[in-house]
Amino acid sequence: MRLYSLSNATAVDDPQFGRFQAGDDGAFTFPDELGRRLQRVHAGGVKQWETDVERQRRIAAEEMARRQDPATLLATLERLVAVSEQQKPEPPQPKPRGRRPARPEGDGE
Repeated sequence: MRLYSLSNATAVDDPQFGRFQAGDDGAFTFPDELGRRLQRVHAGGVKQWETDVERQRRIAAEEMARRQDPATLLATLERLVAVSEQQKPEPPQPKPRGRRPARPEGDGE
């Protein structure tokens, strides 16, 4: 069973199952019995472990809340405007108006 620590644990020592280290993605791979036991652990009424599915749901909910925050939306819009201002092309320079230079004799004849 793969679980993610909500308390930023990097290792777990269990007298029955031994020592477990977090993987590169932060997940632990536990035997099912230990995983079920750890899922029931709460500290101060707060869960300490979550499954892949619970983690994905939590991250998606946090992202949606962040995107709905007016201050975040304004900051994102300001960054987009700043980037577009930096990438704005120079306006074309008007061609000078005036007389055409005279053609040298012998051209085109």
